[in-house]
Amino acid sequence: MRPTVSQLREWSPEKLRTSASELIEIDRQIEVLGDDSGRSVDAVREFWQGQASSAAAVLWSGISLSSSRLSIAVRVVADLYGGAANTIGVARKSVLDLVEEATLEHGLTVSDSGAVSAPAPKQPWNVADVMQDSENATAAQIFQQKISTALTLLDDQDNRAATALGEAFREIGSLLGSQPDSLGRTVVDILDGRSTLPGTPAELHRLWETLSPGEKDTLARWDPSIGSLDGLPALDRDYYNRRYLTVLERLPDRTVAAGYAAVHGELRPDMFLLSVTDGHAVVAVGNPDAADNVATLVPGTGSGLSGVGGDLQRTKAMYDAAVRTAPTEATSVILWSGYDSPPGIPDAASDLYANSAAPRLDSFQNGLRASHDGPPSHNVVIGHSYGSTVVGAATTRGASLDVDELVFVASPGVDAERVNELSLDRVDAAEVARHVHSTTAYWDPVQLIPKILGIHGFDPSDPEFGAQVFTGSPGEPGIGVHSDYWERGNPALTELGRIITGP
Repeated sequence: MRPTVSQLREWSPEKLRTSASELIEIDRQIEVLGDDSGRSVDAVREFWQGQASSAAAVLWSGISLSSSRLSIAVRVVADLYGGAANTIGVARKSVLDLVEEATLEHGLTVSDSGAVSAPAPKQPWNVADVMQDSENATAAQIFQQKISTALTLLDDQDNRAATALGEAFREIGSLLGSQPDSLGRTVVDILDGRSTLPGTPAELHRLWETLSPGEKDTLARWDPSIGSLDGLPALDRDYYNRRYLTVLERLPDRTVAAGYAAVHGELRPDMFLLSVTDGHAVVAVGNPDAADNVATLVPGTGSGLSGVGGDLQRTKAMYDAAVRTAPTEATSVILWSGYDSPPGIPDAASDLYANSAAPRLDSFQNGLRASHDGPPSHNVVIGHSYGSTVVGAATTRGASLDVDELVFVASPGVDAERVNELSLDRVDAAEVARHVHSTTAYWDPVQLIPKILGIHGFDPSDPEFGAQVFTGSPGEPGIGVHSDYWERGNPALTELGRIITGP
């Protein structure tokens, strides 16, 4: 049943956001308690041996498994609360704004059910009164339609959120009453070495969806880095990777450990740690599996764990720009530092780093498609500086990415002379030019590389390349302009938000 206007005035989407934050905080506290308890159990077993000790270890293992799965289920509920707060909040505001406009600006009457009526006709009539009554009647019909449509949309979103939450709570209920899972033949064969995990994101996702919670946890204990595999759901990846991160932070190499600690320090409840291994990290702002729009930022030279804070600031800036552009749509923007970037500017003259990274970027994008829920999302890959060269390597010479748009920001070249050399899985070759965008600030010295050196091909921001060129702030002479594209107030950032959210 559609809500009434008076009910809408009482609704408070902010309470949903508060509940989401509280659930995540409680989950964090339980995680800390579980880690402390696990260490205590391990410490006791050093001097307590025998059948009783083994039985206690088995019991604790079962408790730990159940707690792990329950944690994921709680995160699902928190994510749903946060998403509902955004979509329902915007829809609620739309209805109330229409009601206010109809009553205050047009003098119409809106009933609690959303019915709109015009003021009673004036007596005696004259031409002016007749015309005004006609205008009032027309306005009432228009607002009636708008408010009815807005209320129906709000009701649909409310029902979808309620259905999803119902399923999530049923999952929690089943976990609270479940017994430890036995392992299926597929998992046993993998553990014993008779089989391996599927090699493609789509195949891995299909297998993962058939596994029980206990089987997933068992595989995670067998391979603690399993959360970094492309094709797994974002919630599972985040869950296992955050736990693996605590192990990586204790590595004996202090420099490497400090890099992982830097990643840990940047994580927030609304972020998803999609990969953390081999000195790389992939972090999403917003859940890509539940998003209408998914963008991936590929950073450039010198990017790595130690500089993750600056790259995440740019990621968050694009997320905010996209939300401002399309507030009713769910968006996720991902920092993909999943490759060995050139350590310095002289190294950036080589294509070796880009060629090595291209298959990884391709696999990651395929994984996003495989794990996404519902209709396909609008996916964009954004390459900054040498990151654009990586994107070029992933879309030229027979390579292709499963995305809808490419964006090159401050590119030194993408190893192509013209836009028609690029390839996208879902875009016809004749239409690629409309789906490739590029920008370089007036004072950005990076444009001298393709113009003078030409080591990575033609400048994609040159109109002759054939891409959709957009402009931003010109900046000032110096190297600082190379990172100014994500500054608030720069038109380039606004355009990035528009591209991310699609047509």
